[in-house]
Amino acid sequence: MNGSKAEEITRILRTEILRGQYRAGERLPSERDLAARFEANRGAVREAIKKLEQLGIVDVQAGGVRIVAVEDATLEVLGHIMDLEEIPSPTLVMQLFEVIGAIMSLSVASAIENATPEQIASMRDIVKNLLSYTDQHEEYHSEWQALLASFSEVNQNLVLRLIINGLKTQFVERLRNAGLHPPIDKQQDTEYLLAMDMAFKNRDHQAASEAIMGHFRLLKEGLMTALEERQEAGVRSVSDA
Repeated sequence: MNGSKAEEITRILRTEILRGQYRAGERLPSERDLAARFEANRGAVREAIKKLEQLGIVDVQAGGVRIVAVEDATLEVLGHIMDLEEIPSPTLVMQLFEVIGAIMSLSVASAIENATPEQIASMRDIVKNLLSYTDQHEEYHSEWQALLASFSEVNQNLVLRLIINGLKTQFVERLRNAGLHPPIDKQQDTEYLLAMDMAFKNRDHQAASEAIMGHFRLLKEGLMTALEERQEAGVRSVSDA
């Protein structure tokens, strides 16, 4: 019972904090006051505060629990920020794609430096499969995911791989669940794929990084368009109501 009550308290306080109902540096109400508000025992309140502390949005001190600015929180808070609105913030999405693109460019560069000839051949096979598609159906996007995953498997950089896993869990899955499938300029993406294939062949990590960055620019542009269309549709729905 304590667990479910603690989760409820965590969810409500987390939302209030992320929506700015508490200012950075401000104290949360005392354990006693929170227990009274939520009709819970103090153990459930302490468990909820511990979860908030793990997210990095509160700091437990001897004199009480203080709110931490979201800029100083942990990466895990990102998904919860996205969940605040039905349609993710375009600014946040743009920033995330810029970061993911930069990280994936590091991942492919490291993969090329560490790959065996067999692994290079395997990555080139995936690129050739991508080049064979004439449109952007689900298999095309799945093949791209397989290519990106192959970089992580080859690059032998544990920290980089964990960061990529965290961003994928916090961000990519939420976009997919929201039904946001960005259209991509297939002709331009084909040029990036051809450049990437040549980069693999020549073990040119700089060229491969540039091709990956180009792909993520296309994704970002397509997703921004999809978000704008979703927002416009929402405005029209409200106007028609």
